[in-house]
Amino acid sequence: MTASSYPVIFETEDNGAISAYVPDVPGVYAAADTRAQAERAIRSALKAHLTALVEGGQPIPSPRAQVKVLRVSYRGETTQSVDLVGPAALLGRHRSAAKAASSRANGAKGGRPRKGVSAIR
Repeated sequence: MTASSYPVIFETEDNGAISAYVPDVPGVYAAADTRAQAERAIRSALKAHLTALVEGGQPIPSPRAQVKVLRVSYRGETTQSVDLVGPAALLGRHRSAAKAASSRANGAKGGRPRKGVSAIR
């Protein structure tokens, strides 16, 4: 059995409710009072929808959406920049100058030793 990954969009409504939907699977949406409840509800809605498709002999939609985030930087009231980044950039997973220098230095030494290969003495 293979696995598929579908992006989910969560939005906070004006009344405080949290709504969620799956862009790649039309008709799959949920709403709840809290984020945790919305997460449980959207999982349940997607599972029920996919089960109904399989039981009805319909194809399961392939994930097509690609997730990017617009990161906006401000200086006071002025927008400094708008960058399109992947979700990992929001988690702090990016290349720093120190990591890049370390990688170049390691490459100059021959790179990372291979597993299972003993050093020649």
